[in-house]
Amino acid sequence: MRHIKIIIVFFFFSFQIFAQNEIKVQREVKRIDTEFSIDKLFNKNTGKKISEKEFGVLVTNNPNLQLERIYDNKGNIVKYLYNPDKENSVSTNNKDFETLEKGEYFSKLVFKTIDGETIKIKDLKGKMVILRMEMEADTFRFKKHEIADLDAKINLSNKKSEIAAIIIFDATKQQIHKGFDLIDSNFKLIPDGYNFHQKLNIRYFPTTLILDKKGKLIREFQRTDEIDILDLLSKS
Repeated sequence: MRHIKIIIVFFFFSFQIFAQNEIKVQREVKRIDTEFSIDKLFNKNTGKKISEKEFGVLVTNNPNLQLERIYDNKGNIVKYLYNPDKENSVSTNNKDFETLEKGEYFSKLVFKTIDGETIKIKDLKGKMVILRMEMEADTFRFKKHEIADLDAKINLSNKKSEIAAIIIFDATKQQIHKGFDLIDSNFKLIPDGYNFHQKLNIRYFPTTLILDKKGKLIREFQRTDEIDILDLLSKS
């Protein structure tokens, strides 16, 4: 597989909600995409592969060229799309998960924890799934007290066996080990989850998704004080 030596920097904007005022803070994230390969690059309009020569011309004409990224169920980038109609716009739309809608299945997602355990959403059928989206694990952006609150609610429900709790971090294993020090937490921890955030079109952090026992989305939360575990279990 031929790899282009050109480094592409993608700019993405994420927002965080703070306190009761729900103040939106814009955060620019610059990333070097090490997964990029010319063999994954296609013209969105025609569906045809773009050659190395054609891509060189595109980058020469537009050094800040933006590409759409398509992810598989493991969070890997499987395809890049060049959109001639939107050369200067940033888009990460995914054909599988363009929006998060109630009743949508998440059964195809596959995660790997910091301990190397593989978790498949389809294998969690029969359980209500709490999917928590977090940014850093070792800074103030990690709402550790909210995880502790969710843990307490899970433990008080007396139905822990009916609940699977997962945190998807945009953080490395080392950062998670450094910042996550909650004892006996119910949550499985997923590192390097940026691509999952993009795939699921998550724009606010933290965000908590609740899946019913069939693997369908039933609620989305930005605040944990609104999460009633027992009520959600009765509806899942």
